[in-house]
Amino acid sequence: MSFIRTVMAALVLLTAPAAAAKFCDGQVCYSEFVSPQKIAFRVAIPDTAAQGTNFDMLLQIVAPKTVGWAGIAWAGRMVNNPLTIAYSDGGSSVTVSSRWASSMSPPSPYPAASYEKLPMSTTNATHWRLDAICSGCSSWQGGALDPACTTAAIAWAMAHAAPAQPSSNTSSIRYHSSRDHISFDLAAAKIANFNDVVGALREFGAGTV
Repeated sequence: MSFIRTVMAALVLLTAPAAAAKFCDGQVCYSEFVSPQKIAFRVAIPDTAAQGTNFDMLLQIVAPKTVGWAGIAWAGRMVNNPLTIAYSDGGSSVTVSSRWASSMSPPSPYPAASYEKLPMSTTNATHWRLDAICSGCSSWQGGALDPACTTAAIAWAMAHAAPAQPSSNTSSIRYHSSRDHISFDLAAAKIANFNDVVGALREFGAGTV
């Protein structure tokens, strides 16, 4: 019996979603998850965010240049929730795309979520980086994020192949190469004076890849 309990406990650990940690970039402290492909997914939210309300989120994705695209599913599944897809634009910046999938098929543009790309978004010789504010990622028809949740189920995915038209936010994208779930601590992602911080980022930029 003790052997069975040990095996079951090990299986729970193996199948549990990876947990997010804390990462501070200048004046912003994010909840962060780094994938096995060395893609960093970081989120910060207002400390005034309340459950049942639509609040803006500060999002940062940093990926090796060999990553064709990387994305987040805000409800932890591919279908029926906002998808954030980011990729190098083929030049010196980054493209961010708002998508939604109603079935297990390529996602379509999703106009209910909008993104303001911040000036520190860039592509260099080794990495690409997205810094953006998402309006409409925190709630959607049929669901919402709880800003007080310490174990929010969020999913990520990536593909090695770049989109067909990297400068377009409606480009077709290739099927993901890897995906997994994250147990994200949204409560730890809260930052004070969110609007002031975002204003400073808009004006000056911050951090490095």
